[in-house]
Amino acid sequence: MRTTAFVLRGHLRNRALGWTLLAALGALASACTTVPSSGPQGAELIHAGDAARAKGDLDGAAADYAKAANAEPNSLEAQLRLGAIGLARKDDDGAFAAYEAAQNLAPKDPEAAFRLGEIELTRGDAGAAAGQFAIALETRKTDPKLYNAMGVALAMQRKFDLAKENYDQGLDLAPEDPALRNNYGLMELATGNLPGALKTFSALLASPQASDRYRFNRALVELAMGQTEAALADAPGMNEAGLHQTLAAYLSQPPAEAAADPAPWAANKAEAAGPVVHLNVAPPLPQAVAAEPSAGIAQPATNATAPAVNPTAVSPPSLLPLNMKAP
Repeated sequence: MRTTAFVLRGHLRNRALGWTLLAALGALASACTTVPSSGPQGAELIHAGDAARAKGDLDGAAADYAKAANAEPNSLEAQLRLGAIGLARKDDDGAFAAYEAAQNLAPKDPEAAFRLGEIELTRGDAGAAAGQFAIALETRKTDPKLYNAMGVALAMQRKFDLAKENYDQGLDLAPEDPALRNNYGLMELATGNLPGALKTFSALLASPQASDRYRFNRALVELAMGQTEAALADAPGMNEAGLHQTLAAYLSQPPAEAAADPAPWAANKAEAAGPVVHLNVAPPLPQAVAAEPSAGIAQPATNATAPAVNPTAVSPPSLLPLNMKAP
């Protein structure tokens, strides 16, 4: 465990990072691009992939999307579908390659940039993630999820003033978003605003989105304020020594060390060692595609919701991570 930066635990570095890092997200607006749409063969293969996915056959869908991408290397639509199914199959390397190919075709495509940024965050490269989120924000200035993601990326780099600006913009758009509120509270904890952090997590626990992850984060705040009894009550299963160790690691790690080992940002209670970051982002669900080529390419829609699993389980240190929940 380490870092005051919002680094996602070593768990996030694993290929198996349960794409369940963070919670309830609004659907990503679809957009069009000037990149040529898929031809008849590609559209037919994409249609077959969509049908396979609708039946729950993710492997079959992935095979069809890959064939579409191979048949028409310039099809942005095929690459976006391939990236989406990669996320659904928890294949972060495959998803990254597909979204990277999509970005090569359309450098400013917001969906490709957004998803590449998510994956970079799970790998602990906050700088690269922030660069991708900046691209996505050029055309998605009203998407609170993007401001939340950018805030996490900046907080991981301990650029707290900039992180606050992004969280504030996101909260202006979605005042009740639990992921934004959670991460804002963690930023308050990291910067020493303990009364503010306590108020933030207490409000979350009194809301319909109440979750053990918020309770654990509040326990860290209570411990920092010297309210040990309250902290232990909020973190059953953790002893005082464990809580102190978690809090100390979270507040003291230097940025360089944090970037090298994102251990504190666990998404899983069993592996948790630091606050749970809440990215509240779910992999996209491809829209149906007609077998006939069209003038433009619709971006895959995003799965809007992910209950209490958005950084996937509650984690002892609860900075809700990326929360990419495969449908």
